[in-house]
Amino acid sequence: MQQVGASILLITVTFLTETIMNRSELQTALIEQILDDMDIKTMMAMLYDVMDESYDKYSEKELIAEVEEYYPDLLEE
Repeated sequence: MQQVGASILLITVTFLTETIMNRSELQTALIEQILDDMDIKTMMAMLYDVMDESYDKYSEKELIAEVEEYYPDLLEE
């Protein structure tokens, strides 16, 4: 009986993914719609948060190297 239930579940999942769209297409469409609906201030805030979280993972040495490469004027006093 469990095998029949598993088969029905597999058929249902397969049907849903094949008839609607695949996950990648759905995810892409969702992201594009969210971005289309955002204003610049909201996008900037989200980007800031992503970059801040990313730079938090840098060591002090790595952060300084990044600044030296792209924005050395930030290190001038």
